Amino acid sequence: MRKAGAHENLRRYHTTMPVIGHLGLMSALGTVAVAFSSGWAAGFSDVPSDGRLAQSFATAGVSSPRTLDGEELLRIGDIHEVQNHLQEAMPYYQRALAAFRATKNRRGEATSLMRIGAIQERQGNVRAAMESVAGAAAIFQTLPDKAAYARSLLQRGRLSAALGDRVAAERSYEQALALFRQVRDLHAWTEGAILLGHLRIDDGRIEHGLALLDEALSEARQRQDWGQEANALTIIAGAYARQERLEEAKRLYEQALRLTEQQRDQRAEAGIRVVLATLDAGLGLHDEGIVMAKKALALHQALHDRAREADTLALLGSLYQLQGDLASAMEHHERALALYRALRDRAREAGSLVNLAVVYEAQGAREDARETRGKAIFLLQSLSP
Repeated sequence: MRKAGAHENLRRYHTTMPVIGHLGLMSALGTVAVAFSSGWAAGFSDVPSDGRLAQSFATAGVSSPRTLDGEELLRIGDIHEVQNHLQEAMPYYQRALAAFRATKNRRGEATSLMRIGAIQERQGNVRAAMESVAGAAAIFQTLPDKAAYARSLLQRGRLSAALGDRVAAERSYEQALALFRQVRDLHAWTEGAILLGHLRIDDGRIEHGLALLDEALSEARQRQDWGQEANALTIIAGAYARQERLEEAKRLYEQALRLTEQQRDQRAEAGIRVVLATLDAGLGLHDEGIVMAKKALALHQALHDRAREADTLALLGSLYQLQGDLASAMEHHERALALYRALRDRAREAGSLVNLAVVYEAQGAREDARETRGKAIFLLQSLSP
């Protein structure tokens, strides 16, 4: 029986826009991965998400005559955080930080900084998150808890990569991996190896990255960690796609897809299906790609993810166009365009207009093509600084 994985899973993927019909664009798949983040990355603890428990803590905080200590404040913040109540969680973490500093509890101070950094990152304030996490790492380095220090280094590495400092990211990842080996935390080591392998692949050191990812994949399979296994598979598959080893990439993506189906993880399944549909287009397997994309579309609709739904409609439009079914291509591009307009995504709206212009051109409606292309150009110019 495979483990259910971490309690918070974030999946990110891209659909190549606006046209997908040639192998050169397969390099875009190198950045496609399903990221199954672990609980400690957001703050080192697994907290129940029971709303009644949150209420009982909040009530206790109001009615108790004594001042809450740092640990209690952290627990209340954790309950809010795991329910995505970020605005409510942050004040408790900040109060915990002040309480730990007042009592000179260095471990508590560092733990609070990690929690604060996780909230700041989720709010999109990556630089502030880096400052918080770097402060936590500096404290953990002085303490005997090597595992906590390693986790802070891993988080610092992720933030460094997000800020574009890839040298600092690699250094932090390597330090974290060495410490995880020392403390024999194989789950955390695998997480770090996946991150470092992905970084090296993105930097063009594909063979070095693949070697590390193969080791991570083997370790994840041995522990039957489906999340890490699927994550490693998708990144390796993306690297193969960049090398135009499309058949091998397809085989690995299909393995990852089976894992997500077994776990009934619809969001991850939909993302991988979109990637497989794009690969099928590159391989000339248009019928297979359409079937795969239709299943992804149904999943996105069930999840009420309108942005992904629009991307998948655009993908289907391009697949139908490659198949030669221009009427279906037009229908799906028009549906994508309507959704992008509803979402006020002007860049993708322009992409859909370009797709429609291409279909008009293929139908011989040159005046419609010219007019539609003009609308796309106008939109793109309006987006320019």
